Amino acid sequence: MSLLERVDIVLVHPEQPGNVGAVARVLANLGIDSLILVEPRFRHWAEARKLAVHASDLLERARRVESLEEAVGDAAWVVATSCRGRTHAERKPPLDPEAFTRRLSELAGSQRLALVFGPESAGLTNRQLGLCQDILRLPTADRYPSLNLAQAVAICAWELRRCRLERPAAGTARRRASAGDINGLVEHMRRTLGNIDYLDPRNPEHVLDDLRALIMRAGPDSRELGMLRGIFHKMDVWMSLHGGPPNPNRR
Repeated sequence: MSLLERVDIVLVHPEQPGNVGAVARVLANLGIDSLILVEPRFRHWAEARKLAVHASDLLERARRVESLEEAVGDAAWVVATSCRGRTHAERKPPLDPEAFTRRLSELAGSQRLALVFGPESAGLTNRQLGLCQDILRLPTADRYPSLNLAQAVAICAWELRRCRLERPAAGTARRRASAGDINGLVEHMRRTLGNIDYLDPRNPEHVLDDLRALIMRAGPDSRELGMLRGIFHKMDVWMSLHGGPPNPNRR
């Protein structure tokens, strides 16, 4: 499977139907066939179909989902796009296009990439950025850094096509665990760490977000992620045998 066949373009809460149609058109131009829409914030699709022109079939086939977690669940690498500075940029230093294309070689030949774009008016929230392993920042002018949604997708899609033409994907890269599997581990950690009172019940996300970032930064494969799930499973078993909550994995 080629690189372009393994890319999901994810639009989170798009607000302008014309932008969505223009995105469909440029994806068809550049050979990317997967578009995922997370709860679009418009109801009328006529302008989207008009701007899609001959890519209306791609627009009609676009998956519509209710959450970013659902959209990226199958991806081994989830990359957000953002022009905003971050309060804790050292936790997730943004990639420039050159670093982004270099990192593509780390994906095994059948694993998927999800490239995530936020709504036109505000971009992705910090919570949504936290669900992504990396952040791609396009080198725009400081005085006006925010690109139109369809233009941003076009630039990123062109980089992917150029990478596909110049750097064939390596077939021996290590297989990363998917974003859905990582989310599953974090939810397991939420339950187990809550049972031992490690999490602040008023704000459990404060620790869980840091743990998620740590796991994503490590980029574990499925076997390594399974080891971590096994450790937390053993903790669940021990607690259930010593008067704690019942083991949720027990039939």
